[in-house]
Amino acid sequence: RYTYGKGVQGMVHVRLCQKIAPFLPTASKPDLCQEFNSQTDKMGCFFTNVSLSSFSRDFRYYQDSIVAEASLVEDGTEIHVNASHKFLISKMGGIALFDGVNSYYHTGEMYEGKIKVINYQGKALKHKEVLLVVSCGEQQFKQKFITGDSGTASFSLNTTACNSTPASLEASVLHQDLDKEPGSVDLSYQQASHFIRPFYSTSRSFLSIVRVPETMPCGKKQAVQVDFRIYEEDLEHGPKRVIFSYFVTGKRGIVHAGQKTVWVGLPGMLKGFFSIPLTFSLIHAPAVGLVVYVIFPNGKIIADSAVFSVSMCFRNKVDLSFSKPETLPDSEVGLQLLAAPGSTCAVWAVDQSALFLKPGKELSSSLIYGLFPSVSNTWYPRQVSEDD
Repeated sequence: RYTYGKGVQGMVHVRLCQKIAPFLPTASKPDLCQEFNSQTDKMGCFFTNVSLSSFSRDFRYYQDSIVAEASLVEDGTEIHVNASHKFLISKMGGIALFDGVNSYYHTGEMYEGKIKVINYQGKALKHKEVLLVVSCGEQQFKQKFITGDSGTASFSLNTTACNSTPASLEASVLHQDLDKEPGSVDLSYQQASHFIRPFYSTSRSFLSIVRVPETMPCGKKQAVQVDFRIYEEDLEHGPKRVIFSYFVTGKRGIVHAGQKTVWVGLPGMLKGFFSIPLTFSLIHAPAVGLVVYVIFPNGKIIADSAVFSVSMCFRNKVDLSFSKPETLPDSEVGLQLLAAPGSTCAVWAVDQSALFLKPGKELSSSLIYGLFPSVSNTWYPRQVSEDD
């Protein structure tokens, strides 16, 4: 591209080479190379698919990198421009991740979660065999799972055996590379690890907020699910109802609070779930905290908290455009700015070449949000003192 962003028209020559290992004689093996020639498109770009099968995974004889050299000859001027870059050949086939897991467990209850396997591009890998190793105290348990079409495998653990002690979870991918070349290295998969602690409570009852890994949009109503299990020992005689209280925290502290009453008169209703409808806005972004708790008649308390990611949004919507998409130098052009009445607007005019030569300097939502600290502390202040 030119410094002002317009694409350059010309002929591109690209050469990709995997060179032999530096300790080998030059004549022992040839470099593995591919070459491409093409005219740039109207955007000044050149695209092609490169088959990596012609390169080697036998790093005894070849380097674990590919050197790319490109040259451009501009149409009309015959000006040459050169560029080069080195790409490392990854030995990482993918990574394992824990998804939807909590940082604590309730002794005697099932602990549930998911293991997800993705490749280096973030694409889900299905039909992968994964090994889950759970260690608590002197005990160790192993389970094998197969990822489904979404690249995930669900697991469920009986926490009774952990006997209220901390536990560690490790997930690894068991793979067999059938297409492996003789002498080539095995593709490795990064393991996942997670540490959980027993939840301390004087009550056997518990509740759990279902985590949502995706970023919540602004202005759209969301239903946050809360699972619970109530034991009759925590309920008083008479009508069996439980009042779940909750509050939502944002940049200004507590921004919303409410209650949800659930009738648990029937034995089958002692275990279930309910939803809290929430609509997030700029007062919540970029992170919102939710705390749900119950105070029983006998004085015992159960609670859970979770932090959700919220998209970076603003109260006022701004639209900015030029009257002409393209014009000649030293000519006049109109600037159209649309915003809510009473808005204070600032316009930053900068030559596009400055952003092209120094990417990352443009104005963005994350840049604005980074100017203001957000409160998302989850620790106790040192002044707090609680009696057991």
